[in-house]
Amino acid sequence: MNFSVLTLITHLFGRPPDLAIPRPLWRHLLEGLQTRGGGYRESGAFLLGPPGEPRRVSTIVFYDEIDPAAFDTGIIQIDGGRMADLWRICRGTGLVVVADVHTHPGCAGQSESDRMHPIIAEPGHVAMILPNFAAEPMRLDDIGLYRYLGAFRWDRRRQGFLRPTLAIGG
Repeated sequence: MNFSVLTLITHLFGRPPDLAIPRPLWRHLLEGLQTRGGGYRESGAFLLGPPGEPRRVSTIVFYDEIDPAAFDTGIIQIDGGRMADLWRICRGTGLVVVADVHTHPGCAGQSESDRMHPIIAEPGHVAMILPNFAAEPMRLDDIGLYRYLGAFRWDRRRQGFLRPTLAIGG
């Protein structure tokens, strides 16, 4: 994997981005979300990578690979009992969940449900929301990136020249 974009951002801005994903995995993620959502319903995935910072995505596990009924209602609902399958994958690969991602029909703002029901309620967890059911073209400035602070509080990470938060490269 080539993380030269990660290195460049770290050098230029003095800190790595909150999340780095190689271009081939980014393409796979968008295609998988688009296919699963069909252009009319939400879909999502867990982004796995090695432990530590920066958060580098190396594997994608779509929600329906954990819970086949996750998208059946048009909104995302994962049976908590099915999460054991995700933890088994993490133990077997030595990877951790570096972020989760899901789609929205319009913009990438957090809904009240997103704020009150984090998929992983652990401070520091990163959640990404892609607008328009991940339809292309996808502009980085339109992506919502949120870091969970605990107690149902979130920090919205902003794209832009001064605060790069998502690196897609490789």
